[in-house]
Amino acid sequence: MATIKLKFRPSSVKDREGTLFYQIIHLREVKQIYTSFHLHNYEWDGENSSVITTSTPDIQRTIYLSSVSRSIKDGFTKLTTIISQFDGKGVPYTAQDVVTAYNAPITVVGVVSYTRKLIADMKKIGKRSTANRFEVCLSSFLRYTGSNEVAWRDLTSTFMLGYEEFLMKRGLCRNSTSCYMRNLRSVVNRAIEEDYEVPRNPFKHVYMGVDKTVKRAVPLDTVCKIRDLDLTGHPSLDFARNVFMFAFYTRGMSFVDIAFLKKSDVSGDIITYSRRKTHQQLRVRIEPATRRTIDRFGKNESQYLLPILSDSGGDVELQYVNAYNRVNRNIKKIGKMLGLETKLTLYVARHAWASIAHTNNVPLSTISKAMGHDSENTTLIYLQSLDTSSVDKANSDIIRMMDGKNKKG
Repeated sequence: MATIKLKFRPSSVKDREGTLFYQIIHLREVKQIYTSFHLHNYEWDGENSSVITTSTPDIQRTIYLSSVSRSIKDGFTKLTTIISQFDGKGVPYTAQDVVTAYNAPITVVGVVSYTRKLIADMKKIGKRSTANRFEVCLSSFLRYTGSNEVAWRDLTSTFMLGYEEFLMKRGLCRNSTSCYMRNLRSVVNRAIEEDYEVPRNPFKHVYMGVDKTVKRAVPLDTVCKIRDLDLTGHPSLDFARNVFMFAFYTRGMSFVDIAFLKKSDVSGDIITYSRRKTHQQLRVRIEPATRRTIDRFGKNESQYLLPILSDSGGDVELQYVNAYNRVNRNIKKIGKMLGLETKLTLYVARHAWASIAHTNNVPLSTISKAMGHDSENTTLIYLQSLDTSSVDKANSDIIRMMDGKNKKG
């Protein structure tokens, strides 16, 4: 009988992720099946041949590692089944026969097997972020189905209502359930494009929108407190603070645009970049405060302006996700250190710049242009969603007038 071992091959390049592979041994013949999964050395338990899923506080990375752990177990089960089938036939076979059977095209039966195939396809073409989204979606879907396959004909609007109810009972808000539904709809739409027969409008009765949430901006004095906070001995927090201030000094530049800024985007005192969200080209003047913030990051040898992403290899999109979560987590810690009621996030820098500009009578057209919005109407909606303090103040004034404490006229 053939034996199966899960192996990890570290990268020869420092800090680059290594590769997981299965080793098949039969009749002294050794073959390898390489997976598409990549891990850092500290994420691999060599003694137990398993993935360490608690090696990082990064939630997205933990989700990825958990997904890898599940996937390699599925692969191990598949290989065990293949070998058992060969042994059951009672005819000679080789390790290469096992590899060939494992790599044979997946026979798609239903929603679950199709989604797994889609995830594998996304990874093969480098769409790791899309694959990760589908993996998270599938993991949730399997909790609802009890890890069972679902035939396409059973994916009805009633089935989806049951799934939505399941998510809500788990404590998810409407925006979260909607996110799962939209990702699953993306999978279903791809299946429809490939001529799978799917019931009509399975998502007809579930919520697919995005509820508006009140965005909170902080006033200028709070931004100054963030700037002036003594973070000596806390380099990770200081790094996050510098990212926050850079975002504020560059008119609320979003983190994704900050991370992918290249040194070649700077000419003299001007940064020219295209927003990744709208592809609109923007030009930002580097003020003295901005220059001092850039200098605080120190020198880096990569093509990027700030040391957020690296040229040393690995998935740049994954680097971005990890950096975003890490910086955002540390920004929240800074907010707690300052005792802020507003939950501090990277986007607060963007919200703050727009709110402060609006409060200081900067024309709407100027704010719209500065933030890279497609229209002034978008900016108006954005400003209206930032804070309800003016409405709350008006309400307080009216109540005081009713109490006779501040009558006018």
